[in-house]
Amino acid sequence: MNMLWITPIVPFDKMDGGNIDISTRIQVLAEAGINVHLVCFSKGAVSNEGLEKLEKYCSSVNIIMRPKKYPYILHPSRPYSVLTRYANNLSDIIGSILKQSNIDIACLEQPQVGEVIPFLNGANIPIVLRLHNIESFYFKEVAKDYNNPFTKIIYYWESYKLAKYEKYVYNNCQAIFCVSLEEANKLKQLYPELRVTWLPVPVKLHVPDIKVNKTKPIIAFSGSMYLQNNIRAVTWFAHEVFPKVLEAVPDAEFWIIGRKPAKSVQKLGYFKNIRVTGEVSNVHQLLLDASVVIAPLFHGAGVKVKVLEAIGLGKLVIASHRAIEGTGLINGRHVLVSDQPDMFAKWCVEALQDPNAFIEIRQEALRYFKEYHQPEVMGQRFLRELTNVLDCER
Repeated sequence: MNMLWITPIVPFDKMDGGNIDISTRIQVLAEAGINVHLVCFSKGAVSNEGLEKLEKYCSSVNIIMRPKKYPYILHPSRPYSVLTRYANNLSDIIGSILKQSNIDIACLEQPQVGEVIPFLNGANIPIVLRLHNIESFYFKEVAKDYNNPFTKIIYYWESYKLAKYEKYVYNNCQAIFCVSLEEANKLKQLYPELRVTWLPVPVKLHVPDIKVNKTKPIIAFSGSMYLQNNIRAVTWFAHEVFPKVLEAVPDAEFWIIGRKPAKSVQKLGYFKNIRVTGEVSNVHQLLLDASVVIAPLFHGAGVKVKVLEAIGLGKLVIASHRAIEGTGLINGRHVLVSDQPDMFAKWCVEALQDPNAFIEIRQEALRYFKEYHQPEVMGQRFLRELTNVLDCER
């Protein structure tokens, strides 16, 4: 199968939640024998490691630099996030790939790359959409994290334009694959005529061995620490929860793991027993030292890969209700869920004081991970769905 894959970011580079998902799927399908022809958009230079992996897993790669034209924000109908995933030579790039590679199917990562649709329709190429978030909902959520009224308006305006643009993209796709169970169900209700399927996120763990029992009194949070929802999460925990934990477990530590920590996050490192690591070479290896992984997220959309990584590492996850949305994880069975600081603190203390506390929850979560998020399993399921789309188009 020859597959044209169009992504709004560069896979295998600057790996965060969305990029991990895209990169893992590309790798799994490439290893299954699919010829992936990639067109992606970049803000800047790509790392050498990223370029090496692109060359390894893709049959061809076209990286388009995103234009930095902030007046696009004011466009009356096209979202800024769409206009910055377009180039004047895009039709030539797509046309060249279609001419040289006999493409069977095209995969769009998010509606923002929807400007390629006319070129694909003109060549009668079946299109599938992989939906990480319903972007119009996501931008509305992001707006809530900003106090600046001008910034709020910009995000709400983008959300409004995206809602209209998404309908155009949905109606031009033969299938939509959602990483969020909740958003898959929401789309089915909104657009019952569309073919919508839940395809959970494949998560590749970069550790040689996973041991469920760890005794170090460490609580960890991981994520890109310049993002507002992550900043709010660690700030809330540091002020509202961690002092209560220290009263019961004086040697407890709170590790904030992730790249580009904002100044407000860096200042948390001056608090007692709080460590701000910044970017690390292997987040998963560091998480193995933790007894508890927390995810007190209160805004945002889509599936939180950080939660899935933690349960795959055999860790107890204590999360907010928002953090597990779209995953299928169940409170009390796979994770512990609360939005209240007292309950967060209680569970953290119990887990730190007794290494075997909540072991059944950790084991059940690990079983869930192996069923729904192992890369090989999800890769084969994705391949079956693509084959089904092609069969319906013949």
